[in-house]
This record gives sequence, C-alpha cells and structure tokens, in this order.
Amino acid sequence: MAINPLSLFSGKPTIAHHSISIDEGLTIHYRHDIPGALDAPQGLSHHMLTYFLSPNERQVTYFDECGEYDGVMKSGDFYLYPAARPGFTRWHSIDKTLHIVIKPEFLSKVARDAECISPEKIELLPMLKTRDRKLENLVQLFLTEIDERDFGEKAYLESLSSLFGIHLLRRYCIITPRFQKYVGDGLAPYQLSVVLEYIQAHLGSDLSLDTMAAQIGMSRCYFATQFKQSMGITPHQYVNQQRIEKAKQSLRSQKLSISDIAIECGFSNQSHLTKVFKRQTGTTPKIYVQQSR
Repeated sequence: MAINPLSLFSGKPTIAHHSISIDEGLTIHYRHDIPGALDAPQGLSHHMLTYFLSPNERQVTYFDECGEYDGVMKSGDFYLYPAARPGFTRWHSIDKTLHIVIKPEFLSKVARDAECISPEKIELLPMLKTRDRKLENLVQLFLTEIDERDFGEKAYLESLSSLFGIHLLRRYCIITPRFQKYVGDGLAPYQLSVVLEYIQAHLGSDLSLDTMAAQIGMSRCYFATQFKQSMGITPHQYVNQQRIEKAKQSLRSQKLSISDIAIECGFSNQSHLTKVFKRQTGTTPKIYVQQSR
C-alpha cells in the first residue's frame, strides 16, 4: 500500500519543523533534520518535491526502480519523488529541506483548469539533483509568504499554486501535456462588469480566484488570463488596488481606527494593510491620515 509522505516524517527525530497548507492539494513542510532515512517500498500516495536549503554540501543515497544515486546535494538542488514509485533516501548529515507534498488530484485539477487536452494522463518523472531557476523562484515566493504570514491573500496563493502546477506539468511529465491556446481579447463587457461589481461588494472578504471565476462560470486559470487581458493587471493586483482605495476613503473620514479599517478592507491585520499601503502609495496609513487633516 502506498504511503502518505506525511507519515514518513511522523515520530522521526528533528531539530525543527513546521507545515503550511497552501492549497487543498498542496502542502509545504520545512524540516531541519538530523541524519536519517526515508523508506517507501510501496511508493508514496502523493508526489513529493524536495528543495535543499542546507548551506553545506551533503551526501545523499537514493534509489528507486529506475536506478541509484550516491553523491552530493547542494543548496538549491531539487529532487522529485513521484507518487506510486518505490524508493529509498538516506542523508548522512544535518539537513535543512523544504518538502512540497502534492496530491495527484491537484495536478489533474490544474491541468483541467488550464485546458489541458488530456488531463487524465498526468505522470511525473523522477528527478534528482536538478537545477531549475523558474521552479526555484516559485519556491522562494512560497517561502516569502510563509515568512510574512500573509495567508489572507487567497488569490495570490492560488495563482502561485497554479503557476507551480503548470510548471511541473510542462517540465516534468513523462508525456508533456498539450494545452489549449487561449484566444480572445479578454472578458466580454458584461462578464467584466459582473466580476468588478462582485469584487467591490466583497472587498472585506477573503476573495479567491475560484470565487471570482465562478461568478462568470470560468476556470480560475482561464479567468486570470482573460482578466489580465482586459485590465492590464492580475486579479490579485486589482483587488489590492481597490482595497487600498477603500482604505484611503475610510482613513480620510477618520471614523474608524486603522486596525478596524484593515479588517473592513479585507486585510488580515493592521501591519498587513500598512505593508501593502506603503508599497502602493509610498507612505503609511498613519502618515496618510496626518496629511489628510
């Protein structure tokens, strides 16, 4: 029986670890481990992508049904352990890693949303000691979100998850999927009107790409592409712009505290509002209030 990757780590000695759920089918696990091993003779139930963070080189032994590797891994290296493939990994020194656990259903959903011609034929290749700058950039964006704790921004995280999934499909499938070409000049006027009205009415909510796309019956990937063609910016950027405009109005009225305005405008807390506000306006909400008097 295939093993859930999470159970491989359960009960094992570790220096530090924490986990973050990014999407229904995507979970990130940071681990700082002592030397050890993971054994999955029946394979894993999920795909697992591992990104090495340790500054020092470390010796790794890995083998699966396709072959064996015994060598050095460095910071920035990846390996991909596909679901349903028996395998064994041993590391011989203290290890800092980021494990992204991916449900096969997540990749199938990404493939369907991206109009993949055969979403049911998704099978990943095992890879070891791989360098991939685009994949590394995506992982670093995930890391930034973990560090900043801005998990209220569902639209951003869903977009990032979709980009991550599509990159895996393009680069690491046994048979590279073929995607439908997006055509058209963006959303129809009535579609855009429906979406913009919905956004304005729900700025205080945790807006997601899925929710916005559902208003006009589109997949989130197709919606994001068409929205950007119409507006010139992503849905996430537009939502943040509108939230800041709403925050400005509330700050000028001076009827609410900055912390209350943050919640009213859909930000997770006052510091979240301050960070986005300063990024977009060059000043802080507090200074903006003082200048508005």
